[in-house]
Amino acid sequence: MNFARQEALNVFEKRRHERKNLVYEQIPGKFHIGLGDERIEFNQVNDVSISGMGILLEQYLAKNSEITVEYEADDFYVKIQAEVVWQEKLSDEVYRMGIHFSNNSVDDNVMLFMALREYIDDFGAI
Repeated sequence: MNFARQEALNVFEKRRHERKNLVYEQIPGKFHIGLGDERIEFNQVNDVSISGMGILLEQYLAKNSEITVEYEADDFYVKIQAEVVWQEKLSDEVYRMGIHFSNNSVDDNVMLFMALREYIDDFGAI
């Protein structure tokens, strides 16, 4: 098997759930990253699945950082254990990163995905 095909298979196997694009400007709640004692607010979520999300953040987080992802809207709140699996510097102040949710909190992962479903492109968000 050639290298490019093997690499494509590796990426497919690592991402177990299809990511869905979000219309993040319409999401009513607030997102936070918890890193130790620090709590970082963010609102730019590019895509989400029940196993992770892609975000833009104005702070560098190293690959393999253990974090929490929190989402709060009205009377809904969920906190998920997660890990930064990749990051890319887009500019001096913006980083794009992939977040993988822990398999220990699948119910919370599904709850977050369901809470955001109306803002997912495929579900007809305007």
